[in-house]
Amino acid sequence: MVYVMEYEVNVDKQGRMVIPSQVRRKLGLSGGGKLLLRVINGKIELVPISKDLEERVAEWKKMTMATRTRAFVEEHASGEWKWVSREYAERKLGLR
Repeated sequence: MVYVMEYEVNVDKQGRMVIPSQVRRKLGLSGGGKLLLRVINGKIELVPISKDLEERVAEWKKMTMATRTRAFVEEHASGEWKWVSREYAERKLGLR
């Protein structure tokens, strides 16, 4: 079941808006709470952040490690890298 709440809010000159109290209660937001703001195809999505950073990083790490992808380097036939030369990359990395 999808629960839809729709409210019209004002945005002040500094770009601030007030989230209606009914919405804050429903989402468990309180003073000092945090939201993740995403812009998707010209729309703003606000997502409550209920976990601390360490928990979110641990979840991201677990998900990333589960993908089992391997890093690789693709060499061009001329021996140069696809986007930058090997010499340039090694200079930027301090290897030359």
